[in-house]
Amino acid sequence: MKYIILSLGCAKNLVDSERFVAILKNYGFQEADEWKDADLILVNTCAFLHAALTELDDTLTGILQEIKDSPVKLMVTGCVMNRGLATFQKKFPRVNSWIPLKDFAAFESYLKSSVLPKGAGITRKRRLHRAPLETQQQVYLRIADGCENYCTYCLIPSIRGKLVSVPIEELVKEAKSLSRRGKELVLIAQDSCMYGTDIYGRKALPELIEALHKIKGFEWIRLMYLHPDHFELSWLPLWKKYPKLLPYFEIPIQHVSDRIIQAMNRKKGYAELKALFEAIRAEIPQAVFRTTLMLGYPGETKADRDLIDKFLSEVKIMHVGVFGYSPEQAGDEWHFPQDWDWEQTRELESELEHKLEAQKTARMERLVGSTHKGMIVDYDHEIETLLGRLWFQAPEIDGVVYLDEIPASEDPMVEIKITDALGDELWGTVIEQD
Repeated sequence: MKYIILSLGCAKNLVDSERFVAILKNYGFQEADEWKDADLILVNTCAFLHAALTELDDTLTGILQEIKDSPVKLMVTGCVMNRGLATFQKKFPRVNSWIPLKDFAAFESYLKSSVLPKGAGITRKRRLHRAPLETQQQVYLRIADGCENYCTYCLIPSIRGKLVSVPIEELVKEAKSLSRRGKELVLIAQDSCMYGTDIYGRKALPELIEALHKIKGFEWIRLMYLHPDHFELSWLPLWKKYPKLLPYFEIPIQHVSDRIIQAMNRKKGYAELKALFEAIRAEIPQAVFRTTLMLGYPGETKADRDLIDKFLSEVKIMHVGVFGYSPEQAGDEWHFPQDWDWEQTRELESELEHKLEAQKTARMERLVGSTHKGMIVDYDHEIETLLGRLWFQAPEIDGVVYLDEIPASEDPMVEIKITDALGDELWGTVIEQD
């Protein structure tokens, strides 16, 4: 039998999708190339923002147009199960099963009762825990799920629940099983800094890094989602002690105006955020920063946005993601709010993005001529070029480097000299090792 899976949303959702696919493969399912060939379609949803639910609406509508009267089983799971479910169930009665969030047992039970041929005696053939959906050297390890920060703009606590950390020994076991899939281990959570507080009574990120660093196979370990309110400066020696740990700091600040920060139910304001970044830079001069900024929060003024410009001129941040505030409401019913000024939000985003694009282009151009550690991750058949990433480019969000020739060695870990730059896109040549 054959399946198609659509994994919507972030890398944390991708981890769940890989577990669902592993269950399918354990029963002998193969991936279908076209809708008409599938016996089962699974959509793993995101419901974080109205935009995500609108995407889901469009996705399900499109799938139903493709499969029409086909007997294919259509299943939906993921975050929509805890937000907007009643609305989507009413609109899409053709969906055969709505699987609770991360309920892998319910999914397997439905396979056996309603998808697999009756009387065939089909049982698990393998014991895969996760089946890869991406093949670009990165492996995601979700160290915790859920969040208890209760930022006023965010529904994650109501969708994913409270913080639940995975014990270190389980994460080490999972990481070892994934080590053959890629050279980069990416640690993810809603708030990685709070890892372990629920099961160990303390922030246990240092112990986890120490344990993961011992695993052979991975060359890079990248930490994502480091909440600025919970980052400990006492951790900085870790980046000197463990060479695999990349000096890449993703610290989502969202804003810098003390007034807006307080309204968001966050803690560190302008001065404290600046001090945090400066302390990291002083201890680790080669540090590269990524952050996210939210514009248009209710009550925000031009003076608040001017503080963002001032902050970014004082703190050099290589990668900045910009998002407009989106009014969100929890519950089983969902509708797209027409009364919000979406046009103004888009204008604010566009204005800041334009400024940042010019700044980043200038910053990247200064890298031309320098050499950095990198990895080869893919081949673009359209332009017949190898694609790589430098150590300061996180997968999927920080761009790529186009390589001008195929290196003699098959080792994906290489030294790359940057020869040209334009925004996130870089061009380079592999420095062959003797």
